[in-house]
Amino acid sequence: MSEEQDNSQEHKPIDLSKNESTPEQPVNTGSSGPPPFQQPPSFQQPPPFGQFQGGFGMGQQNLPNATAALVLGIIALPACCFYGIFGIVFGIIAWILGAGDVKKYHQNPGLYSESSYKNAKAGKICGMIATILSVLFIVLIVLAVVGALTRPQAYDDFFKGFH
Repeated sequence: MSEEQDNSQEHKPIDLSKNESTPEQPVNTGSSGPPPFQQPPSFQQPPPFGQFQGGFGMGQQNLPNATAALVLGIIALPACCFYGIFGIVFGIIAWILGAGDVKKYHQNPGLYSESSYKNAKAGKICGMIATILSVLFIVLIVLAVVGALTRPQAYDDFFKGFH
């Protein structure tokens, strides 16, 4: 064989119109090889990143308001001392946010992380305590003002004992 004959075979264009077998009908070679190509079953599209369900805590997302409920609940506790107003505001917001997230967690516990559930629960409890303390503080202030207005002499005598 000459060198020209080898090169003529190499540079020859491939004719795609001469298709001996179609993709739908694979060529049967007679051997016991792998089965012909089949379309895989259709699956659901996977959930967006960070929203996988199950998996021993992997891929679970945090509850949306758990951190906010915890922070507001913690802030509400010392805010009770400021005439109770800030304690009530922060406490009620923390209570509502925490209760909503606890409810979301109980509806679908596999979707959310346990740590965010604990944060939401702690924020809810701190909000409850702060709200109750704020209400008690406001009631105490109201009673003191009413007492001072109705019996000013007793009020003056009470504070004279501290001097």
